[in-house]
Amino acid sequence: MTNANGFKLPVTPLSPVVNHQQQLAALSMHFETNSVAQSLQLLQQFKQCEFFEKLPGIFLFIPIDDPATLPADVDERIGVSKVVLLIPEAACGDKDVQTRLNYLASKGVRLVVDNFASRSELIWKDTAAVAVDCHAGVPFYIKPWLSSLQSSMRVAKKLGTFAQLQEALDAGFSLFAGDYAFHPAPSGKSGDAGARTRLLKLLGLVSRDAESRELEELFKQDSSLSFMLFKLVSSAAFAQTVKVTSFGQAINLLGRRQLQRWLQLLLYARQQDSGGALNPLMLRAAFRASLMEALCQKNGGNRDEQDCAFMVGMFSLLDTLFGSPLSEILQPLNLLDEVLAALLQREGVLGQQLALVCCADRTHCDDGVIDSERLAAIGVTETDYYVAMIKAYVWVNQVCQDM
Repeated sequence: MTNANGFKLPVTPLSPVVNHQQQLAALSMHFETNSVAQSLQLLQQFKQCEFFEKLPGIFLFIPIDDPATLPADVDERIGVSKVVLLIPEAACGDKDVQTRLNYLASKGVRLVVDNFASRSELIWKDTAAVAVDCHAGVPFYIKPWLSSLQSSMRVAKKLGTFAQLQEALDAGFSLFAGDYAFHPAPSGKSGDAGARTRLLKLLGLVSRDAESRELEELFKQDSSLSFMLFKLVSSAAFAQTVKVTSFGQAINLLGRRQLQRWLQLLLYARQQDSGGALNPLMLRAAFRASLMEALCQKNGGNRDEQDCAFMVGMFSLLDTLFGSPLSEILQPLNLLDEVLAALLQREGVLGQQLALVCCADRTHCDDGVIDSERLAAIGVTETDYYVAMIKAYVWVNQVCQDM
């Protein structure tokens, strides 16, 4: 489908870039070929969707393969302070490119030297912000540079495991990207057996719409979950002016529908042994849930259908959270057949949507790539897709701030 200017919108995942607390800090585009024309076209669409108004504290990373193709007025076309151009260091050795980059920097354009690999001296002497490929671990020559470069943007990308994340934290990086959330350390999977039992029981109570008193009793058995419940009720998202004095009051203030959603989220919110940082899986699960809901809403789904879509997205990472097969975890929950079919076999409308959603925040995904045909198959346009994506990340960002 073409946009208002008659151009077909390119389709790309938007992957999260987080800070050391695992809170959302930026989103990054990912095209097979990072052309300037594609990127500027999509940036214009984001402006129309009010991306920067809805996500005011979030940067947008735009990879540029060939900086020589940047138009002379790119600073005016970007026009916002939260856009960051990622320029491959391999292109920065050219004197003409350096002149162009220096000019852009003088105009206030934010630049990050991507795939940074300088050793004894900088390829571009004015390098300040860097992004480093850490798929094989943090390169040995990087740490001295991180302490000397004059920028808060020191991005470790393509982190594949929690061990690599910890290595990047120790090295002095400030921003982090990659699929490490999907490959947690053994100690971060399910906690003790008692905690797992309580969590599974909680899921069962929520799925059958249990009475508040049953939920209260379960909360009282887990101090961590109790703390998170009270913290959420007191958060800016609910803007409560009364002091919460009991579990029953907290549950009533949330309301049954919000309670169900926040309880699902609490499963992922248990603190890790990482200086109080959020569980990285929480951000990914929240994104899947919110995007599933937004797509369902776009297709005319009613409130109950939207709740089912939200649940499918949220529960789709329970196997990673608990370190057990999803079929085993879901067995006692008495879920609807269409929810189980979507989660276990990727079947039905919800299954199709979930397969797409699982790719929407990743550059490489077992469920394939996102393109216009896949969007059409679930009944959404490219514009619908980006509107839903932004809506999902707005909620994710709120969650990150409130937890």
